[in-house]
Amino acid sequence: QLLRPDSEILNMNCAICWNCLYNDIITVNISGLPCFAPAGAIARSRSSENIISKTQSAGNQRHISSLVGTSETTRAATYLMKASFCEWLAGIIDGDGSLQVSKQGYTSLEITMGLEDLPCLKYIQDKLGGSIKMRSGAKAYRYRLHNKQGMINLIHCINGHIRHSSRLLQLHRVCQQLNIPVINPKEITRSSAWFAGFFDADGTIGIYMKNNYPQLSIRVTNKLLQDVQCYKDIFGGNIYFDSAQNGYYQWSVQSREDVLNMLDYFKTNNCRSHKAKRFFLIPDYYRLYEIKAFKPESIFHKTWLDFIQKWNR
Repeated sequence: QLLRPDSEILNMNCAICWNCLYNDIITVNISGLPCFAPAGAIARSRSSENIISKTQSAGNQRHISSLVGTSETTRAATYLMKASFCEWLAGIIDGDGSLQVSKQGYTSLEITMGLEDLPCLKYIQDKLGGSIKMRSGAKAYRYRLHNKQGMINLIHCINGHIRHSSRLLQLHRVCQQLNIPVINPKEITRSSAWFAGFFDADGTIGIYMKNNYPQLSIRVTNKLLQDVQCYKDIFGGNIYFDSAQNGYYQWSVQSREDVLNMLDYFKTNNCRSHKAKRFFLIPDYYRLYEIKAFKPESIFHKTWLDFIQKWNR
């Protein structure tokens, strides 16, 4: 067995089984990926082997990607993830996550979400590994990733997609610890799955009564104006300041046109939190609103009450 499954790419000692030379095949480990080369390539393989040995000698335990920046070769050699998942994950981390470096120099990721969003955390766990535990004394689950290779894969995934003010500072610290160059936030567009991820973390969709009329509203809140401004720039709507809870900014859309515009976005960029269920009910809301089923005297009022029960379930 050339590579133990639980060993990390950074600190592994690669052993070569010389018996394989009898079959004209040699196994070489480059950047942690097993490759098979014919006997004619033995010289080149030994050369690559020596490069890796020198890289890890003299106490230099940096990941090989730190030597070549963020090239596509390095990314392919570590882990391949869809761009939409990487954007969505960055949005989740910007809203509910935390990138940390311990005093001992260990890096980790933590994401905390409510009990109803356990499936969302399990989806992340299936992609990245890590662990999920219920937080004691709180109605929430915490996802944690601290495996070094897992963190390297994570950074290559979200690098360039993190844009929250606090999270960018944390990303810089983690990248510095892992010797990975930081990529500044890329220009965001309407098709970016980041909006869906950040909404899963900090967004709400609700029906509120105003002057005896129901008002459907989609909202995203955050402490800093710049962290919700991109929603207004892309999807319209308005931003308000709320002085409650030490103050925060709230972006919202309420007009039917703006809400349906957001609905079109979420049809192509899935919302994976429990909030996603309400998006499927938006067309029903507008149908009932048009016939004024929300009024107590309406013959359709029972249908409206059934709808509200389903909405709140």
